[in-house]
Amino acid sequence: MLRTCPLVPVLMFSLACGSGDGNESDSDTLPQITSATQGTGNTTAGPGTSEGESGSEGTTTSGGSGSDSDSDSTTTMDPSTTGVKLDVGVDTTTTSDTGNPTGGDELGCEKVDILFVIDDSGSMSQEQDKLTDAFPQLMATIDQELVQEKNIDYRVGVMSTDMAGSDMCVLQFICGQDHRGRLQHTADRLNCEADEPPGKWIETGPLQEVSNQFRCIASMDGGEFSEMPLEAARAGLIDRVVDVEGYNNGFLRDDALLVLVVFTDEDDQSVWEVPDNWDVFLGPGEPTPVIEYWNQFVDLKGGEPDRFVTVVFSGPKSGTCGGSQDDPGAVASPRLHQFLELNLTNAYYGNICDDDFTTPLHEALDVIEAVCEVFPPPM
Repeated sequence: MLRTCPLVPVLMFSLACGSGDGNESDSDTLPQITSATQGTGNTTAGPGTSEGESGSEGTTTSGGSGSDSDSDSTTTMDPSTTGVKLDVGVDTTTTSDTGNPTGGDELGCEKVDILFVIDDSGSMSQEQDKLTDAFPQLMATIDQELVQEKNIDYRVGVMSTDMAGSDMCVLQFICGQDHRGRLQHTADRLNCEADEPPGKWIETGPLQEVSNQFRCIASMDGGEFSEMPLEAARAGLIDRVVDVEGYNNGFLRDDALLVLVVFTDEDDQSVWEVPDNWDVFLGPGEPTPVIEYWNQFVDLKGGEPDRFVTVVFSGPKSGTCGGSQDDPGAVASPRLHQFLELNLTNAYYGNICDDDFTTPLHEALDVIEAVCEVFPPPM
């Protein structure tokens, strides 16, 4: 939502500020994750399933408030850690010399599509810097462990959380930038011509070039309206592919592991197929149940949850974190934590208020590698 706040140096959007006051909850700062049994066939695409209904076989999600499920099996996250790696399924098959499990149809991914959805509001300037600072070390590990050792091909795309159209303005002074799920590249608002990727996403390549390209497209500002990471990802992977423009066509590969990485200091406010212009004071409407987005992403991967990994860096499930004169910190993000719970065995949570993202990003990579090893055979 549009917020009024002191101007902050920004790399992302200039006026949308986190409302964190720096106070954390003593007992519920980090989320309590409820174990969920995942099954295939949970592919309801489109609104209509209310939260609280079964989102996957044997799974019931909590309501829109993000409250915990009634399940007795819980995993409580430790606030003292820099990030929380959620349970990863253990593969019981034997492993070949190449690292891929064998027996029957061979498992293991050969391609990984990593999509970063980054909050570009003014309050995210420091968090963007921490992300781009940690990215080179992450890519060095990816190059060694995925590319060189396992010959896995990766690509990296970046989009903003902003879904406001260019005609949506406040007093004709602050207007949307019409990103609406479009991948960031040369045609967008970049000021790094020397390092911009040659296409709309980053392909496997020399480490320094990849890191420079990521810093270029991940350093954004100008997002003054509601943060909608889930809707931006949905629109980017579907609407911006099938519409006449076909802006993102070719990024998502059917035979690749999809990794969705969300960075934001606000909770998700996504509205399914939100128009590009809404009443700035009343907001875009009631957020769409999180289960609808989960179903859509799994459906994109052929109904196989093991073809999809969720990584979220946000505020805690309840309460706030951080907060200083230069950085307002992060607010509670119950919707994003609920989204993680739906993808429990293939998910990672990191606190957006951490001072350094290097270790959490490497822990998230551990989850990605583990899921890659049990990637189902091609569709």
